Amino acid sequence: MFLSPANPIIRLVFGPLALLFYLWHQAAPLPILAPIFMVIFLTLMPSRPPLSMMLKLLLIVLFVSLGLVFIGGLLLDSPTGYLLFCWSLLFWSFYRSHKDAKDLLSTLMLIVVIIMTIMSKQLQAPIEVLPWLLMKSAVLALILTYLSFLLFPGDEQDILPDETQADDSSTHMGSILFKTTAMTLVLAALIGIGSSQSMLIAITIGSMIKLADPKEHKSFKQNRLITTAIGILFTFPVMLTFTFGLPTWVVLGMAIFCGLQLACFAIKRSCPLSIYQLLFTNFVVLVYQIITHIGSDALYAQLVRLVSISIAVIIGGLLLSLLHHEPVPLDSSKARTEDAKSPQPDA
Repeated sequence: MFLSPANPIIRLVFGPLALLFYLWHQAAPLPILAPIFMVIFLTLMPSRPPLSMMLKLLLIVLFVSLGLVFIGGLLLDSPTGYLLFCWSLLFWSFYRSHKDAKDLLSTLMLIVVIIMTIMSKQLQAPIEVLPWLLMKSAVLALILTYLSFLLFPGDEQDILPDETQADDSSTHMGSILFKTTAMTLVLAALIGIGSSQSMLIAITIGSMIKLADPKEHKSFKQNRLITTAIGILFTFPVMLTFTFGLPTWVVLGMAIFCGLQLACFAIKRSCPLSIYQLLFTNFVVLVYQIITHIGSDALYAQLVRLVSISIAVIIGGLLLSLLHHEPVPLDSSKARTEDAKSPQPDA
């Protein structure tokens, strides 16, 4: 429609939130799925993709939503078989994300495994409806993503890409095995506890630990907790407008306004792509939980979400701390060796 430097922010904020409120108003099953997929697509594609790439993404969506979930449904009655199946998918997802941080298949597999496991094991949802529901949500998000590039054209230039490593340490099997096992244990623990925020916590931890670069790990541990907590605070005005019973269009307008402010905050903080995607995934999920919450204790529920995400960030930071080791600079080690070899003056 019109060219503007703000178009990338507008389509990221307006598209998923408008879709969320529409699906929620239509009482669609799990209306949060399509907006989450749309956030992922928009953050992984900085410019309008060609039609050939859209067809490729469509095949990936069909493979993930139909093939993987169908096989998972067959193994659902076998705890050991389903555990090994999920572990294998998580391993493949982390391996591909170590190769390419923007790999769409790895991100989709991670999200689908989390949603499929929590819905079937904790929420006791029928696994038969999940493949079609995921496919419908992903295809809808893919189409709307392409339309959003037509309505708000322009390339994303303000968000920094994630740093990549030039050596082979990014594909170190020990690191990938540790992340896969840790994520599996986290899912099992969340399902055992029965937390209402299991999906939000699992998505947060999975998005955190999929990065391969130790430099990003260190940046994550230092800045991500504060950044994520501030991102959650941007949803408090949305909670207040919904709690006071204002019209739906007012709540939507407040959500879009807060989302735009969150995007400006992320750009000012020079957030890389991974943090940008995590912020808006959490923001959309939190808005969904606000508008679906019934009762007078909305503030308490929001504080529970804040504590839940804070715990998720702390757990993710702890896992990254176990993986990250500061190497000793070569120059300093040589200097210490030369000092040890040099003759000491007589006392």
